[in-house]
Amino acid sequence: MELPAANIRSSRYYIAQTDAACGNCGATSRVFAVALPPDHETPIDGLWQIAQAHAFVFYILELPPPVIRRLRELCGGFRVSGGKAAADLYWANHCEHCGSRFSDDDLHCEPGVFMPGGPDEAERIGLKHVAEEFSAVAAGYALGPEFFGSMRKC
Repeated sequence: MELPAANIRSSRYYIAQTDAACGNCGATSRVFAVALPPDHETPIDGLWQIAQAHAFVFYILELPPPVIRRLRELCGGFRVSGGKAAADLYWANHCEHCGSRFSDDDLHCEPGVFMPGGPDEAERIGLKHVAEEFSAVAAGYALGPEFFGSMRKC
């Protein structure tokens, strides 16, 4: 089931998992992200184009029900939160200990938890393959993250 306004889609996806220190309580918490294979699609000038590289998607605003169910099943602290206005709501990681929200900028922008600085850091990220369709409305998109090949397939 595809969202009518989706700006990214794929026949499959990965759920990435690693650990990060909470900026509020300092405890280590599991954090999650959605990663896409090289054959995912994005619209350019109104036409779907195939991307030739892996990507991470973040600041996710909308997802179809099957993807929501999968994320809720596998990613406890990854849920919708944000401001009071509906436009401010997006999928974000939350600390397992204090409930504070992690910043997607801290997790996905360089240097970031899901933007490792080398192969050793990348090996700490696990990738679970999900053989189901994915579509989303997302405001963040990191194409061709370095060291993706060093991330562990789970």
